[in-house]
Amino acid sequence: MYEWQTTLWQRLFKSQQQQRFHHAQLLHGLAGVGKKSLADQLSKALLCEHEQSLSACGKCKSCVLLSANTHPDLLVIAPQGQSISVDAIRDLASFVHHSAQQGGSKVAIIINAQKMTHSAANALLKTLEEPNVGRYLLLTCDDISQLSATILSRCSKVKVAVSDSNSAMNWIETQLPLGVSYSWLKYFYQQPLKVQQWYLDEQLGQIDTLYKFACDIKASHNFSQVQAILSESPELVNVLCLFIQQQLKAKLLGDLSYQAYSRAQVALDQYMSDTQQILGLNQSLGLNKLVNTLKNTV
Repeated sequence: MYEWQTTLWQRLFKSQQQQRFHHAQLLHGLAGVGKKSLADQLSKALLCEHEQSLSACGKCKSCVLLSANTHPDLLVIAPQGQSISVDAIRDLASFVHHSAQQGGSKVAIIINAQKMTHSAANALLKTLEEPNVGRYLLLTCDDISQLSATILSRCSKVKVAVSDSNSAMNWIETQLPLGVSYSWLKYFYQQPLKVQQWYLDEQLGQIDTLYKFACDIKASHNFSQVQAILSESPELVNVLCLFIQQQLKAKLLGDLSYQAYSRAQVALDQYMSDTQQILGLNQSLGLNKLVNTLKNTV
């Protein structure tokens, strides 16, 4: 468990003590705050034969099976491609209604529940509406606005967030090589695991290139390099847009007029929308259009 999750874990334990622990827990929050890790810890505690204070003993048969990723009473569902299919949720319903092979509880984890298809979400409702004793559903979600109101109403919503930026900052420092630091890290103290993943994927240098480009977009010296980065890793478009947005806000506090700021923001919003919704969008043309608009505006 991560340091910034301690208070949240205490609240979950208290709800269990008071017999208010809901059978369907929706862990929601920004990507990179450790929702999956929290779901894993909860599943271990719920399946442990000698659980105490919502903590697994680590020694019983269930804990051993979990460590080996072979526990028959744990089901993990994740998106296949861009979505979670209705068949996967039907398998979950069957899993929940069968007896536990270890004689205890059964737990199903749905990762990125917002990616369920409409049919999958409707199928899940039936399971949520008819909870069985000793059956738990743990859902993780980056954006609960993408889930239906009916699903939200049948889950206990648990917001997972970094409450102390200093603890997240210190944690990030322990994950990076000694002496490695970037001025843009401050924008991601609320998503520490995202920074860790960038480091593991050897992408920190790419992120830094995007930041420098956003800081001096009028010069655009490394335009081709940025094009290559976004072409290889389209998910980093949001990072570039965040950096540009922060620069626009800083300029607005300086000598940039509100009208110019608004025009630039509209162009940025359009670029973000196009990259997310238009399949096969020419990344280079879209970026070139945005850069030209920002040069003429800012």
